[in-house]
Amino acid sequence: MAFPKNGVVEAPKIVPSAFGLLTVVKPENSVDEDMWVRGFSQEWETELYAAKNWDDTDTTSSVVVAAGVPNYYDEIKPFFIEVEELRSGLGFLGLDRIERLKRQTEGITQDAMEKELWDGAIRKGRSHDNKALSSSTATILNSGNALSAKRALALLEFKIGEMSESGEQGIIHMTRDTAAILSSNSQMLFHNKDFDHLQTMAGTPVIIGSGYSGTGPTGDANAAASDTNKWIYATGLVRTYVGKIDVVNDNLAQAYDVSGNNNSMRLKAIRPAAVYFDTSIHLAVRVDLTL
Repeated sequence: MAFPKNGVVEAPKIVPSAFGLLTVVKPENSVDEDMWVRGFSQEWETELYAAKNWDDTDTTSSVVVAAGVPNYYDEIKPFFIEVEELRSGLGFLGLDRIERLKRQTEGITQDAMEKELWDGAIRKGRSHDNKALSSSTATILNSGNALSAKRALALLEFKIGEMSESGEQGIIHMTRDTAAILSSNSQMLFHNKDFDHLQTMAGTPVIIGSGYSGTGPTGDANAAASDTNKWIYATGLVRTYVGKIDVVNDNLAQAYDVSGNNNSMRLKAIRPAAVYFDTSIHLAVRVDLTL
């Protein structure tokens, strides 16, 4: 590749973490964002009203799912990812700053969606029906007492099957340090050549989010994360939507800070996104990374 004439070598693109959210859950890019950006209803059928096994004479039965009140749908509210740049207009005029901003927005999308999925600052602030991983509605295992990463994962795997009325596979969410301990010391995570994500020995997909904070469910006394204290979650199916990237400024001239009477340029890009999960499975377990 020839050296650029302007003497500025273009920055390499941001490479999101390999086993993050959008690796496990491919975004629904093909859907027209005008149809979902202001909110939509997600139907679920993983929770049953009731189910039984019967013998061939219809005299003996066994309850598989006790009669209850299933969650038929959730109202999903997307959010918006905004990336801003403020730089002097005197330098690097040969660079396409608008395209640079688009690339940055694309690069940070996975991390931003992971932060919202785990901590849910937007949905908690707006009281949306779709839950964050750390919402108080999560079922806390082992009474909130910390377990070793290996024991916590084993308990989580068992409880996924117990909580899911339809025997769903589920999805596990963890921080990078938790995953590192599990994969290096316990060999509990592995990569199958047929998949581009990590999974447990039971085949449960694992999302390892760089944007995952490791905090526990809201209201728990030990919810705070630290270098030695993290939480792992399990959920039902996760879905993601991302829209196109729009730059607020049509050109660089519109980016100049005229009111400030200086040479600064302010550029903004924005894209809609939605991330949510089937709450028929929503489990949390605390991990002591020193065990």
